[in-house]
Amino acid sequence: MKKILFSFVVPVYNVEKYLEKCLDSVIAQKDKELELILVDDGSTDNSGTLCDMYAKKYSWIKVIHKKNGGLSSARNTGIHYAKGDYIVFLDSDDYVDIHMCQKLREYLEFYQDIDVISIDGYEIQGYEKNHMRSVPLHAVSCTNGEHFLLLRYQQKNMNVEACLYLFRRKFLNENGFQFVEGILHEDVEFTHRVLLMAEKVLTVPDAFYYYLVRDGSISTKKDKTKNIQDLFRTLEQMSVRAEQLANKELGKWMKNAALNSYLNMIQEARMYQPQYKKYIKKRFMWNKAATPWNHIRVFLCMVNIRGYCAINDLYKSIRKRA
Repeated sequence: MKKILFSFVVPVYNVEKYLEKCLDSVIAQKDKELELILVDDGSTDNSGTLCDMYAKKYSWIKVIHKKNGGLSSARNTGIHYAKGDYIVFLDSDDYVDIHMCQKLREYLEFYQDIDVISIDGYEIQGYEKNHMRSVPLHAVSCTNGEHFLLLRYQQKNMNVEACLYLFRRKFLNENGFQFVEGILHEDVEFTHRVLLMAEKVLTVPDAFYYYLVRDGSISTKKDKTKNIQDLFRTLEQMSVRAEQLANKELGKWMKNAALNSYLNMIQEARMYQPQYKKYIKKRFMWNKAATPWNHIRVFLCMVNIRGYCAINDLYKSIRKRA
C-alpha cells in the first residue's frame, strides 16, 4: 500500500477560474507521497466537473461532492477522508510552491513526532507580493504549542490562517479537533485552540504558500453583522480560555491578542454606525491590553469610536508611507 505523508484538503466552491492553478501546484510536487482530496461543496459552476476530470487522470486525487455547508464543513469532510500523516488545508484559489512537500519531508526526517508545522507564505495582490508573517523568520525552531503562542503573541507575529500550518492527522483525530461549522472567522477559533494542545510545533522559515487576495473584504461588505457577531463570540471564548490557562504570562498575551482583533474589527467595520455599535461590549476591552499602544486604543475607543477609527486610519497611513 502506498505511503501517504501529506493529505492536501481543498474545499471547492465556484472557483473554476482559479482551480486549475491550485491543483497543478500540488500535482507538480517533487515529493509524490501525497494525496489530494477535493471537497466540492455544492458548486453551481463547472468546478465540480473540473474536479472529476482531474480525479480520472490521477488515481491519488479523491473527489467528494456534497451539499453546500461552508468552508468549515468542507474542511471537516476532508479531515474525515484523509489518510496522510499530515493534513494541509489549501484554499482552491491559492497555490503552493512545488518544492513544499520535498522540503518538509527533509525537516520531518530530522524532527520526529511533530504535531504542527508552521510555515510562511506570500500574500499576492496585483503585482505586490508580501510575506504573510509580519516578521519573516530565518531559522528553524521546535517548541511546544504554549511557548510557540507566547512568542508569536509577544512578537506580534501570530498567523491564525489554517493554511499556514500542517497538522498531524493522528493529533487532530485523537483530540477530536474540527472546525466549528456555520461561523465566519473559523481560523481564529481553530488555530489557537489546536496549538494550545500541541506538544511539538516545528517552525520553518520557508514561504511555501501563495495566498491570492480577492475582493470581498469586510470593509466592502454591505452587511457586516455576521462577521462582527461571529468574531466577537469567538474572541470572548478565546478570552475565557486564556483566563483558565495555568501559564499566566501566555494568558495575558492571549487576551491582548483577542483585544487586538476586537479593536481591529471595530475599525474595519466602522462600528460607530448605529446598526453595529450595539454589538460593542466595552467591558470586554477592560484589563486585556498588554502593550502601551493597545492601552491607548482602548482609551480612544471608550471616549469616541468614530474618533478612534479616524486616528487609527491616520496612524496606518503614516506607517505605510514611512
